[in-house]
Amino acid sequence: MKTIIYGNGAIARLLYSYARHSMDIVAFTVDDACIDDATTSFLGLPLLPFSQVALQLPPDEHDMLIAVGFLEMNALRARKHREAEEKGYRLASFVHASVLRHDDVLIEEGCIILDHVAIHPGCRIGRGTFISSNVNLGHDCVIGAYNWINAGIAIAGGCNIGDACFFGVNSSTAHGLRLGARNFIAANTLINRDTLDDQVYLSEAGQLFRLKSSSFLKFSGMARQE
Repeated sequence: MKTIIYGNGAIARLLYSYARHSMDIVAFTVDDACIDDATTSFLGLPLLPFSQVALQLPPDEHDMLIAVGFLEMNALRARKHREAEEKGYRLASFVHASVLRHDDVLIEEGCIILDHVAIHPGCRIGRGTFISSNVNLGHDCVIGAYNWINAGIAIAGGCNIGDACFFGVNSSTAHGLRLGARNFIAANTLINRDTLDDQVYLSEAGQLFRLKSSSFLKFSGMARQE
């Protein structure tokens, strides 16, 4: 089936660089207001106004892959999925060939899963979820719809993640937790207890040390290590 990518920004560019090797991507589309009058292409393919895309690329011959980030705590991506379906398009998913997908794993429609992700047995991944590179999902995790899971995340086994959460780079959860919907988990943050809906968890940023790097290495003894 030929595939249209919704989007003309950084996420669309990223997704196209992956998906073009295994999918027949024929065009991009985006809301009419997001297209300059003089712009008719993106990455060498046609860029069509969303209001007109079904007239030129019929839904019975094309799928649609939604390349939208976590704006509005993932609500924008969910809305574009619904609008594509209302036009009659089937929501495509992209799962990179390197993904280690064990037995009894369910991935719902409209998901994007990039390279080197391990999905352990018994996992359920809800529709429209984005999972970046080098992520580990422990056994029997239930990931709600429209989550955004950045690179390097580790979610321990038996966790139940609500809809539309955001996980920053290298964040993680302990085993068997229940996280509410629309949680914002900042980079490098460990969640070790259940959470409620709409909560925000932050970790302190790295502290600036008083010495320059060369002096720090000298006085710490690290400069003598091979």
